[in-house]
Amino acid sequence: MRTTHLLASFVLAALVMGPVSAQAPATPAAPPPFATTKLTDNVYIFRYGGHQSMFIVTPEGVIATDPISLKRPAAAAYIAEIRKITQAPIKYVISSHHHYDHIAGGKPFKDVGATFVAHRNAQGHLAKLKDPDVVLPDQLVDERGTIELGGTRLD
Repeated sequence: MRTTHLLASFVLAALVMGPVSAQAPATPAAPPPFATTKLTDNVYIFRYGGHQSMFIVTPEGVIATDPISLKRPAAAAYIAEIRKITQAPIKYVISSHHHYDHIAGGKPFKDVGATFVAHRNAQGHLAKLKDPDVVLPDQLVDERGTIELGGTRLD
């Protein structure tokens, strides 16, 4: 009688669970290489791999930081993520510093009309290196700089 109950349990389990497969159990999907997170009403973080940038959306346009595109297609994804939120023009790209993992690959932003802003020391360093993957700044700041766009002021 015990064998009958055990066999019936296996048959019932097979009917409920379907055929047994030799495949390995499913692994969780890897996170996408990029994501955008809203911080406040008009401020967002864009993450690509282990790097991140920020952008601010105003009624007159977007102020973005670092393209983060060294040896990766982050700039295209970054612009596409901005476009999911607004069609306003990308007016500024602010370089946080001269390290290539932050400032490389800015050409797609330049192609859509962005003005590049950086500290005077970063500009001097970049001009000496003459890297074709880095957009040289259009505007320089020293100790302080201000950008005003669409009712937002960045100091």
